[in-house]
Amino acid sequence: MDTVILKVYGPKKFKIKHLDWFLPVINSRKYDELTPQEQQQPLNRSYLRTFRLDVPLGGKYLPRVRVMEVLDRKHKDVKYVMEITVSIPKLLYGNSVLEVSDADFKKVLGALQYALSRAGIEISQRTLADARLTTVHLCKNIFLPKNLPLHHIIKELSLVDITKVIDVTDREIKNGGHVFHLYSGVVGRVFYDKVADCMRPKNKRMDKGYVDQEREIIDEYWLHSTEIFRYEYRLKKTVTVERVINKMLEREPKSYTVFRDIFTAGIQKKMLLQSWHEVVDRAENQLALIGPVDRYQLLEHIVENAKASGYAHSKNNVLIAYGIANIIHDHGAKLFKRLMQSNWDAEHPERLNKKIAIAAELAKGLPFAGGVAFIDVELHKYELITRQTLDKRTR
Repeated sequence: MDTVILKVYGPKKFKIKHLDWFLPVINSRKYDELTPQEQQQPLNRSYLRTFRLDVPLGGKYLPRVRVMEVLDRKHKDVKYVMEITVSIPKLLYGNSVLEVSDADFKKVLGALQYALSRAGIEISQRTLADARLTTVHLCKNIFLPKNLPLHHIIKELSLVDITKVIDVTDREIKNGGHVFHLYSGVVGRVFYDKVADCMRPKNKRMDKGYVDQEREIIDEYWLHSTEIFRYEYRLKKTVTVERVINKMLEREPKSYTVFRDIFTAGIQKKMLLQSWHEVVDRAENQLALIGPVDRYQLLEHIVENAKASGYAHSKNNVLIAYGIANIIHDHGAKLFKRLMQSNWDAEHPERLNKKIAIAAELAKGLPFAGGVAFIDVELHKYELITRQTLDKRTR
């Protein structure tokens, strides 16, 4: 896990000692003190004013805090909501090379309460535990062997697609092919080298936050020449967080999700693996991620599976599957689907998807490409990076 965004709804859930540590300076108001325009604020506007914490403190990591002034028109009231954005590993360790366990929740609550107290904010650990969870970034760091450079893995993953609707998914490859970002609505998946990212200037990093102590741990353990593959799964909106977490916890989809939920035993690993399989288990991506194989051997494999499956029109299916498998493997699922659907059956993508599914079924049994296969194994191991594991590597 890395970043979470929490919302605490007052009143009396938190107390701010230094109102002048916010920009602009916080001054609370009653409903009668609002202007007529503010009292008639459009319903789609989420707040009247916002105040950003600008603490004159240096040194240790501090969460980002905003206080939002919200209109409750129904009850003719003005309420204040505190939003806390915090990187959990940076809160505990000052860096996000080291990783956080499900069992660390009490430690996290204590550290977060203390960090906020340094900023003049009084809040109980119970209130923090029950704070609404609106955004969560789950992640896993994986040391790469010297014979498996990260750019090879990025090249393999760049062929995948994650949606049946071709216009929803955006792909971004930058920093010389060392960062691959898949967007699909309010869900993001990012793959990059954690060590290299720490050493880049702030405006070029994936992690724009506090990195001084990350560079310190890289220096301490001589990690400069090491590549750490980092996979981040980002859920960006409350409704998405609720849908995913409640499904994991077997609750109603719209149940209120709170901070403590994301520390339920095993949930972080389960969510991260599910997000990974949502990518690699898709039919088109099974084809995109096939490892190196001789073209004739691929055809033989498809023929054998077609005979065993008893498909009707198996000869035609073999020829279609062979063509689809090769074009997706060479050029990627999204490019292939865009070309086909821009010329035929744009309003009926299920027709092409059915052919892709048959192709994936007939190509089943072929191994993943080497880099993806390695990452798949390591994600399922889910061995957290701690100081103990770093000590073992440097002995």
